[in-house]
Amino acid sequence: MPFCIIVGAGKEAAVLKHKTEEAALVGRKITAVFLLLAVSLFPLFFGFRGYQGIMEAKFAAFCVLFGGYALAMPLSGVRLSPTGLWKTSSRVQRLVFLYMLLTWVSALLSPHFPRTLIGVSRYEGAVTISLYCLCFLFVSVYGRAGGRLLAVFAAAVTLFCLLSLAQLFGFNPFWLYPAGTNYHDAFVRYAGAFIGTIGNTDLASAFLCVAVPVCWISLLRLRDRRRFLLLIPLLLSLAILIGIRVSAGILGVFVGGLLSLPVVLPAKNRTRLLIFGCVVCLLLLITAALYLFDIGGGTLHEAHALLRGGADESFGSNRLHIWRAVWEKISERPLFGFGPDTMMEAGLEPFRRYDEALGETIVAHIDTAHNEYLNILFHQGLFALLSYLAALLLLAVRWVKRSPASDACAVLGGAALCYGIQAFFGIGMCLTAPFFWLSISLLDNAAR
Repeated sequence: MPFCIIVGAGKEAAVLKHKTEEAALVGRKITAVFLLLAVSLFPLFFGFRGYQGIMEAKFAAFCVLFGGYALAMPLSGVRLSPTGLWKTSSRVQRLVFLYMLLTWVSALLSPHFPRTLIGVSRYEGAVTISLYCLCFLFVSVYGRAGGRLLAVFAAAVTLFCLLSLAQLFGFNPFWLYPAGTNYHDAFVRYAGAFIGTIGNTDLASAFLCVAVPVCWISLLRLRDRRRFLLLIPLLLSLAILIGIRVSAGILGVFVGGLLSLPVVLPAKNRTRLLIFGCVVCLLLLITAALYLFDIGGGTLHEAHALLRGGADESFGSNRLHIWRAVWEKISERPLFGFGPDTMMEAGLEPFRRYDEALGETIVAHIDTAHNEYLNILFHQGLFALLSYLAALLLLAVRWVKRSPASDACAVLGGAALCYGIQAFFGIGMCLTAPFFWLSISLLDNAAR
């Protein structure tokens, strides 16, 4: 009798193991298709109303693709873990899950609920943030960074850049700009500056902050001769980034690239330390030069003034004014924030700037902190920000440790770092933030 029980238990265990393996295979297949669509069709889709309706079109595409994936996985019998999420998950996965829960706490406690579910102005409500986190959790378990995914992403980046290049030359492909206008009519004949299939130039630069490191680190680490084709999207991306002159993107790509070198170069530890020392010395020399010399105007002049204590709230396209206004308001609800995407309702002091082309002063209301970390602190509170930063810190440690042995870790960590630097001056939105979340989810998988 005991023998029969043992045999029966063994059969049940074997059946359970077989079902688990089948579910894992299904999960990997669904995730592979999702990733290919996410790095190709999603960045290139722009809707049917040009830049006038691109934010709504991108949000709809985001909900269909990322929301569809988050639903398809459990409906197909795929679980985050066959033996219990909390027991087998990584610390990064737990922190991301905690970040999602704290976001919902913030949304429910907000005086602006239920508008916190979708968001007041930028579609960055609790639903959007939850999709970031859920897709992270599934991709970090079932996703794989491979050559096919890299090739598809490189092709999408190339098409994006070719369209952007045509726009920089004054053309209006697909009639994205209002009739009779082009890229160079920005802030004069229409509000804002737009490029490519992303829209706002600040967001486009955030996308390129992922594309550039993916290309150059892959060129450095891979051995296949076909990797030299990555020079095409790499050079095009750099040309567009410099052409649109978004300082946050340029800073993210070049400073992030310098900081990545000691980690991603295939060298011995002693050589890596030497390279790290050279990078630190170079950055110190650049800082000293900016302190000593007032080099021209624009961003370099502002950096010189800041280093000498001569800050002006108009610096960084009024970012200093925005950061001050946001920081002063945070003290009212520091722990759980005001609720996701509710800054438009906070009554912050608007900023003003004189537009020489229009000959008038423009008054702009603040609906985002123009700093993704400060934005989280304002909207979701201190606990959410700490969980988010802790997850990124753990991933950074894994990136440094695993990059010598893993090409995927080297590439994905470099992309996340460049995006993270520009995020200090950037806007987190579902038009570009998904590429960062996909990078760190694949990094978490590769590092484990």
